[in-house]
Amino acid sequence: MRKTTKIISAALATVAMTTQAFAGGVCSRAEETAGVKAEILQQQLMVAAYSCHLEGSYNAFVINYRPDLIASDEAAQSLFKRVSATKGSDDYQSFKTRMANDFSMDYQNQDGFCDNAQDMFQTAAEHRGESLSSLMAALSFDGATPFDQCTTREAAVRPPADDEMVEGGSSGAVHARR
Repeated sequence: MRKTTKIISAALATVAMTTQAFAGGVCSRAEETAGVKAEILQQQLMVAAYSCHLEGSYNAFVINYRPDLIASDEAAQSLFKRVSATKGSDDYQSFKTRMANDFSMDYQNQDGFCDNAQDMFQTAAEHRGESLSSLMAALSFDGATPFDQCTTREAAVRPPADDEMVEGGSSGAVHARR
């Protein structure tokens, strides 16, 4: 498991360094950070599935964690759209492609990549029925992302989404009109 943690940390550091251009001073909320990390894990496992002939293990992973994977994808994509309303979707797809390319290079350059992937899939199977965040904790899957995480205050102060109408009065309170 120690080798798994080192490889994951190295991969996350690589992703963070290669995607700093996306950040542009925007911080990510806790759910967005978790979503980005889940996307990094999924990209790593997808590359491992194709490169190491572990397609069945990957399919089981996706089926088991599908609701969490969908939610994490939405959270991560919303972060990129918040950074750039016009280019957010394209930037998010570029981010995912870059991750897949980085993991493909890891496969070519790291001894034990497939053994590590097999261990990760085994851990995922052992945590079947649990949340994706539980799996990520079991994998010690944590590290750098392309965005700094917001402080509590930064996360609380957010502009409304484009589709929210905001009302305010002299009290300064705002409420979204539904």
